[in-house]
Amino acid sequence: METVKVKVYAKINLYLDVTGVRADGYHELDMLNVSANIFDTVRACKSDKNLVFMDGRQVAQDNTAYKSLALLEKNFNVKMKIEIQKGIPFSAGMGGSSADASGVFYCAHKLYGIPIENLLPLALKVGCDVPYMIYGGGAIVRGAGEIVIPKTMPQMFLVVCQQEYGASTKDIYRQYDKIGADGKNSEHFNALEKAAISLNPKIALAKEKLLEFTDEVFMTGSGSAYVGVFDSLEEAKKCEESIGDCIFKSTAITTLRGIEILQ
Repeated sequence: METVKVKVYAKINLYLDVTGVRADGYHELDMLNVSANIFDTVRACKSDKNLVFMDGRQVAQDNTAYKSLALLEKNFNVKMKIEIQKGIPFSAGMGGSSADASGVFYCAHKLYGIPIENLLPLALKVGCDVPYMIYGGGAIVRGAGEIVIPKTMPQMFLVVCQQEYGASTKDIYRQYDKIGADGKNSEHFNALEKAAISLNPKIALAKEKLLEFTDEVFMTGSGSAYVGVFDSLEEAKKCEESIGDCIFKSTAITTLRGIEILQ
């Protein structure tokens, strides 16, 4: 095999709590995650030079996909050319950059036969969501992302709405450390929501829009996207059609895996 192409699905946090801060500054998390069928496409081929192209443009070395390639070269002496087509929205809390990294590691697994378990420590160095997103599906994720416990979840019908771009994840965690979280008032509690809204109140406009159609609405990740849960795909599509203009909006259903091979 010289080339492999995969879909990497978005991550939705049904629940996100911060349980502590480590000595190294990383926050300890307790999350319930699912994958949803909004995706990036990652195509990889063996190469004599590490290259990453995103939507046709070459990316810099600070990109998560490139960081993943650098770790693979250092640890396994392999190189790849990566082509990414984005479908997961930017700065949404849906793991877009982590999806690209996890796609790179999974492609290395397929092209070079490197066991997934040998790639997970490298994946964690790129981002706390990357190990989970290699597997995807329903899972409880704890620690700094290194503990992934698969959990069987029912299929869910969702609408994702992003009204405004939020602050950076780093700034949101810094703000969380200052102001903390609101009380745990629902099964979809997100400890970062208060901090995210305090830095950009306009992100909550997405929540207001979704609440017109369902009572089950929550922020995913560090935002800025909000997610509404519906009883049927038809109800979800009706909501998407009715909520008006957004940076990003999409009906989605949950998936059993985080990555699907296309070729």
